[in-house]
Amino acid sequence: MSTVERRLAARANQRAAAFARFQMLGDAEGMQVVLDESRESERAHLSFLTALASIAGTVATTAFGREGALDYLQTVAASSAALSEADDIDRYFD
Repeated sequence: MSTVERRLAARANQRAAAFARFQMLGDAEGMQVVLDESRESERAHLSFLTALASIAGTVATTAFGREGALDYLQTVAASSAALSEADDIDRYFD
């Protein structure tokens, strides 16, 4: 990994950690700033998403163990897919 790649990865990790922290604090403005910054290039955006997924995977594994984390993420993906195709999605949030 080159120096430039290491710097890009470090910046992506910084942004991902800030984004997750802002989300936990309910700071939509902070989250938007991080998202806007991560869009400086396609590579920066992909690096940000990769870092965010890495943090999420680490947190889930710490909380649930590896198999529990895999099951949890599969459940989230499946239920989100069902919701995205629901005719009346709003009824699930009443």
